[in-house]
Amino acid sequence: MKMTIVTDTSGNVLGAIQGHALSETKDGVAATVSFAPGHATHMIEVDDDLATVDDVDEFQARLRKHLQQHQPQQQP
Repeated sequence: MKMTIVTDTSGNVLGAIQGHALSETKDGVAATVSFAPGHATHMIEVDDDLATVDDVDEFQARLRKHLQQHQPQQQP
């Protein structure tokens, strides 16, 4: 499943949106999701069952795990 994960300047997870589209127009109404300067969006693939997780701590832990797997590793 595609998700867009939002982090702050310290890398803390602030939220997540299912899908990669940050704007949509439907029936003449346009909506756009935007974030404060310094916040980063990460468009990644996550496990399909993540949408069914009800526990906030588990949800955030799994988001962080996916972020770590998709972020480039720093060279020593």
